[in-house]
Amino acid sequence: MQNKFKIYVYPHKADDAFANIFLPVDFNPSGNYASESYFKKALMKSRLITHDPTKADFFFLPFSIARLRHDSRVNVHGIQDFIKEYISNISQKYPYWNRTNGADHFYVACHSAGRTAMDKVEHVQVNAIQVVCSSSYYVSSHVAHKDVSLPQIWPRQGNLVAPISVER
Repeated sequence: MQNKFKIYVYPHKADDAFANIFLPVDFNPSGNYASESYFKKALMKSRLITHDPTKADFFFLPFSIARLRHDSRVNVHGIQDFIKEYISNISQKYPYWNRTNGADHFYVACHSAGRTAMDKVEHVQVNAIQVVCSSSYYVSSHVAHKDVSLPQIWPRQGNLVAPISVER
């Protein structure tokens, strides 16, 4: 299956004004929302990626909710408008969104701001696959038969103390 299953990632260049939102980070992510960045980094290095969208089974929307939240041009209050404009742009530039109204598209959202990020593009909530961290799957926008959960990791920095075993 790995040899046939392919994912197309909508392309963005390093000189794109929002490259920090779309491209994988070039450092080791940390903090509560590191899962989002690690997922994207691993996906982009995997053999699942195709550069030919006609061979793709799924399409990845590479925006980062956590990075949008921290970008001063967008911040938490502008995420919904940013996503709405992004979906509008890709649906006009590429034919793939329009074939299925986004049903073969997916995005990752590990920040709680991801819960409302699609509020202005309801067809994304209804059709696209949400890959959400576990704290998000009890919200109304999570659709159990299509959305999936991604374990939320929180990489720790520095010297970690090994757990003490208890003798019984």
